[in-house]
Amino acid sequence: MEMNPKVVFNMDILGHTVDVTSSIVTQWFFMAFIIILVILLTRNIGKIPTKRQSVLEIIVTAISGLVGSNMGNEYKKFFVLYIGAMGIFLIFLNTSGVIGIVPATKDLNVTGAFALMTFFLINANAIKQNGVGGYLHGYLKPAAPMLPLNIIEKITIPLSLTLRLFINMVVGTIIIELVYNGLGYFAFILPIPLHFFFDLFVGVIQTFVFMMLTMVYVKTAAAE
Repeated sequence: MEMNPKVVFNMDILGHTVDVTSSIVTQWFFMAFIIILVILLTRNIGKIPTKRQSVLEIIVTAISGLVGSNMGNEYKKFFVLYIGAMGIFLIFLNTSGVIGIVPATKDLNVTGAFALMTFFLINANAIKQNGVGGYLHGYLKPAAPMLPLNIIEKITIPLSLTLRLFINMVVGTIIIELVYNGLGYFAFILPIPLHFFFDLFVGVIQTFVFMMLTMVYVKTAAAE
């Protein structure tokens, strides 16, 4: 069973050959799709509410409420945009199996990129809230000998985020592929609930979990 994403084509950038994999192409596709969708949904929005505008307001209000309840209203200005954009993008990537596209989050590089973005925000926000001195001093709490353990704790955050999302997504893909391979010509009898659970339910749950962990880690790091 092939675990690594397939190379679709190569690009020469500054004398270096870069492999463009299927997971990258999938991300480009959903980026373009989301941009077009946003343009169409937000076109001609005015003061008179429409059904389309009401749906958009419900989504924005839900994300704003989620950030406010978990992080506090002081974080809404920036993190509603980040959490919302990340959540919408992730949910498309995680549930693409429903339409027959292998989830891009089956690629360890993709989940690692999301984890690194969150890791950067965790530390950037902690420095913003406490200053460079206060941030560095946090590594010595509750006592100076805890420095190595605190560093290890920081390093394990992106590793944990990467592996949690990757493993949960790849397991579902592997199980479905095994069932298809086992049934052979009779693969058409694959139960729909199996696809519904692994391609849709697990994808939505993992998106929500990643969003929640991002908010918790950012808030906790600033408080510590």
